[in-house]
Amino acid sequence: MSRGRSVPPRQNGDEPGSLGLDSAITRRDFIGATLVGSGALLLGAPAPSSAQELTADWNGYPGIGDYARSNGNVASVVNAAHGVRDGRYEAAIPGAALVDEPYDLIVVGGGFAGLIAAYDFRKARPNGRCLIIENHPVFGGEAKQNQMQVDGVTLTGPQGSNDAIVPRADNAYAHVAELWDEIGMPRAYDFVAPATPVSSLKYARDNYDPMYWNEDSASLGYFFDTPFATKRAWVIDPWKDDLRRAPIAEETRRSWVAWKKHAPALVRGDEAATDRWLDSMSYGDLIVRELGLSREVFRLADPLVATGDYGVSADAVSAYGAKLLGLPGTGDMLSSIINESFSFPGGNAAILRHIAKSLIPAAITGSRSFADVLYAPIDFSALDRPQQTRIRLGATAVAVRHDGDPGTAPGVIVTYASAGELRAVRGRAVIVAAGGWITRRIVRDLPRAYADAYSRFHHGPILVANVALRNWRAFAKLGITSAHWFDGFGFFANIRQPMKIDGASMPLDPARPVMLTLYVGFPQAGVPIDQQTVAARTRLFATAYADFELQIRRQLQQMFGSSGFNARRDIAGIVLNRWGHAYIAPQPGFYFGTPGNPAPLEVIRQRYGRIAFGHSELSGRQSWGRAAQESRRALKQVLEVI
Repeated sequence: MSRGRSVPPRQNGDEPGSLGLDSAITRRDFIGATLVGSGALLLGAPAPSSAQELTADWNGYPGIGDYARSNGNVASVVNAAHGVRDGRYEAAIPGAALVDEPYDLIVVGGGFAGLIAAYDFRKARPNGRCLIIENHPVFGGEAKQNQMQVDGVTLTGPQGSNDAIVPRADNAYAHVAELWDEIGMPRAYDFVAPATPVSSLKYARDNYDPMYWNEDSASLGYFFDTPFATKRAWVIDPWKDDLRRAPIAEETRRSWVAWKKHAPALVRGDEAATDRWLDSMSYGDLIVRELGLSREVFRLADPLVATGDYGVSADAVSAYGAKLLGLPGTGDMLSSIINESFSFPGGNAAILRHIAKSLIPAAITGSRSFADVLYAPIDFSALDRPQQTRIRLGATAVAVRHDGDPGTAPGVIVTYASAGELRAVRGRAVIVAAGGWITRRIVRDLPRAYADAYSRFHHGPILVANVALRNWRAFAKLGITSAHWFDGFGFFANIRQPMKIDGASMPLDPARPVMLTLYVGFPQAGVPIDQQTVAARTRLFATAYADFELQIRRQLQQMFGSSGFNARRDIAGIVLNRWGHAYIAPQPGFYFGTPGNPAPLEVIRQRYGRIAFGHSELSGRQSWGRAAQESRRALKQVLEVI
């Protein structure tokens, strides 16, 4: 839809009109009732108060297909969650009508952890009845996808959860190898060959290659800009000569090379002692104090930490958390699997959809073929029929409480908000597979030790922007498929090698459409972790779609304009996925505790009464494999009382 106005382009080609905000493309003019319009960038503006309701306009253009109803934390989800925070439902909870017959198990949360808990419950108790309560309009948590159609090509990108590794007995996903096979996931994949003009370039099969770049990675370019660099410039294959062509200070260059290529794995005694020592400090302390490197290292580390795993700056997280991520100075834990990583077209939605199809066969129409499970429509009417396992969408849990004293209660009552009403269901046990930010508010008889532990949980946000381009000739002209930058909006993007899927033609030709996926975090080096997460969430929620769109267009135009890119002409659509609490952000002491305080994740991992907690954040680094570990632990705990 056109904005209905024309803005003459300025000479610098960097104004809204020249960037295409007045073009008739796949978007709308999104200005929510509580937000101002394009041009007034609300970075740092206060978060909407409880009296303000986000409107559907805030969601932005949602793409096409089933997931068009659920791109990230949509307005309805945010409003309901803020209603829990603000006590909006309190007076009505006691009068909520009980619905359904009692369930054997109720699972709060319909992401990986929730669906795997239900799947394994079906195996453990074939005749048991299970209800999954999910607050989003589509199941999957962050494992969802966006789709746009451009010039006859259907483009698919991940909303969040991404990067897969085929489970094997000798890798970190061995514990889900049986599940992988049971749900019908293939063990081998073919990828599209590049068109002849770009056949000499190297391509990554995952989104994070620009961050983890090594000698076998994709054709990489670093974009430098002032004031960090001395001039604006692209440096292609920057590590070939240890950044000697990079327009940066010599001390910065030395520290970057020392960090990436030569940082030793620091140890203190055996592995257990080393892990505790690492958890006693931040990764910033390890880099600056222990390794003696410049703080400029965080320009390299922050994008990886903020967008891939923790949502905050690298200097705020536990150094043991950095070890789990495989960062230099802690041990090279990820080197053996980096080259195994790949992305499905819509990220890990592919795996999640296979679990849903196995759990409720009618949930996704069509056959059990790989293509059908990935792309066939969801039959929403099949999810919540009277059946052994039910998925109830658009249902925000507002209260979870034992039906009596937790030590002797026969069951648990879960109250949820749906379509403006409160309803309640009973279960013999409950697994809360939702994130800690909401769990600590909805579990009403939470013991004091658990509440204290949850007060030490911090969550970092992320914005995932899928940008549909009509072509990627600018990348090809530069001779790159992977880009990383250090100033402005976002950090990295790449042209992934598409997976071959029957019936879905995905070109790898610079003259044809492609989906760029930008993982955008908001790290603030030097800022305490609690202040950092709040400020980042404020920016994420208080910025209008049009303002984020403008920043994306400016960034791409600035970087690729000299190579022929034209944002007005070449951008066909943008879908934003805002995740306000995307990642657990582990501060020092999160994993092994601090003097006088146990590790908070170990406290929450314990069942109390008939309630257990299972979510990947309880592992201290989130992934779908870790979600399986935590949900299975929680299931084992509740099976003891069912």
